[in-house]
Amino acid sequence: MRFYSMMPDENIVADKIFKWIADVITVIVLGIFFVSFFCQQTKVTGNSMSSTLSGKDTVLIDSFNYKVFDPDRFDVISFHKTDKSGRETSYIKRIIALPGETIQIKDDSIYVNDKKLKGFKIKDKIVNLGTASQKITLEYNEYFVMGDNVNSSEDSRSVTIGNVKRNEIDGKVWFTIWPFNKIKTVK
Repeated sequence: MRFYSMMPDENIVADKIFKWIADVITVIVLGIFFVSFFCQQTKVTGNSMSSTLSGKDTVLIDSFNYKVFDPDRFDVISFHKTDKSGRETSYIKRIIALPGETIQIKDDSIYVNDKKLKGFKIKDKIVNLGTASQKITLEYNEYFVMGDNVNSSEDSRSVTIGNVKRNEIDGKVWFTIWPFNKIKTVK
């Protein structure tokens, strides 16, 4: 019995095409599996996250990462809130303060644990301080979130959203997939 032949296959072109098709099908199946089990897809509404994200962008949300790791400061997250009538609304915002920290907005700056926050660029003067005009101390499972477009964002400063609890976080927004000219990782 011979398992290996020194003679080339008679139909080497067909073999290469078959192997290429098999590779493409494998990549597609793995991609569908990955997106189905580890990601969610959602459409951004409004301009509260501009210039990072704009309305009508379609993004992928990594729903697996936060099952293993804790969210970090400046992560862009998707979360949901349920109102008194039981209606659930999804939001996309950036984490500014972590569990156990105190946050306050004063003098056109954000202070976390009484230190001026660095790394979050505010283009305009913050008009609406909301609940953050006074010090807020976050519970062990709460996060303070804000939109990048601070003056056009309903976020943790408002009573309707407030602090985001860990179990309300759906995942980390990590990739823009639509429109094609805006395909990028979200930072």
